[in-house]
Amino acid sequence: MNTRHWSALCLIAILAFAGCERAPSKSQVVGTYSGTLNGASETLVLRADDTFSQEVTLPSHQKITATGTWRLQYKAVDLDKYMLFYDEGEKNGALVEPKEIYGMRYVWGADMLIRDWDTGYYTLKHR
Repeated sequence: MNTRHWSALCLIAILAFAGCERAPSKSQVVGTYSGTLNGASETLVLRADDTFSQEVTLPSHQKITATGTWRLQYKAVDLDKYMLFYDEGEKNGALVEPKEIYGMRYVWGADMLIRDWDTGYYTLKHR
């Protein structure tokens, strides 16, 4: 089985598992999440007061920080003022010049935040 097929199977398993879970409570979602994508690392802190902070370190060692608000809608975590640093149109999540986004949506499942675009995906794991 090649890497592409293995990645697709993993994504299906994650999304299927996330689909079987009940919607999380806000207290389950609050916390610190981290992930890496193409040499960039991200830490996202969701607070109980509906605010978040985000820190991204790009491969060039440039640090980007942002703060904003978030809300939980069933299993969706919507972020306003999120700094998007990857291209959602590319299945490999190519890094791009960061830009502020309103209504950025992640899906909560299996104690992680999942951003899916076609067959590629990006996850932030709860610490």
